[in-house]
Amino acid sequence: PYQTSVGGTDFVTASIGEEMAWGSSGGGFSNTFGIPDYQASAVAAFKSNSSALGLLPPQRMWNNTGRGYPDVSALGGQKAPYCVSVQGRFAGVAGTSASTPVFGGIVAKLNGLRLAAGKRPLGFLNPLLYMHPHAFNDVTKGKNSETAFNKYGFTAIAGWDAATGLGTPNYEALAKIVV
Repeated sequence: PYQTSVGGTDFVTASIGEEMAWGSSGGGFSNTFGIPDYQASAVAAFKSNSSALGLLPPQRMWNNTGRGYPDVSALGGQKAPYCVSVQGRFAGVAGTSASTPVFGGIVAKLNGLRLAAGKRPLGFLNPLLYMHPHAFNDVTKGKNSETAFNKYGFTAIAGWDAATGLGTPNYEALAKIVV
């Protein structure tokens, strides 16, 4: 409950544009930690709305009282991977191993804004993030963990969900909140 979990998204089409939950991204509910206060209302809304829509996996497959994850997401799918140079060769990288440092870079830039304004670094982010869901691009399409071998997963819906969290960061909106 004391870390910010980052999921992955992908583009809906082969072109850059609207995002969806990345099918290979993780997400769900912890078997170790209970639902923290900062996300209690978001998780309750997700479970209620997903249940009403018939979108939840069978209850035996997930912990109804566990902390939900991810908290947020960033692009991590393979339709348009990040281009990096490794030993002089360019390669595409994807996955939450790519989306997590992207989100970390955004937080570093936000901390830079705060430091320039004479403020302290952000510290533990989650309570602030959940107080400002409007500072994220809500992802409402797709499903995580959807493969030929696993038909169950969590579906992205309006608001926080166990596939994409609060969504992908809107830097301009976050910058206004933190400064």
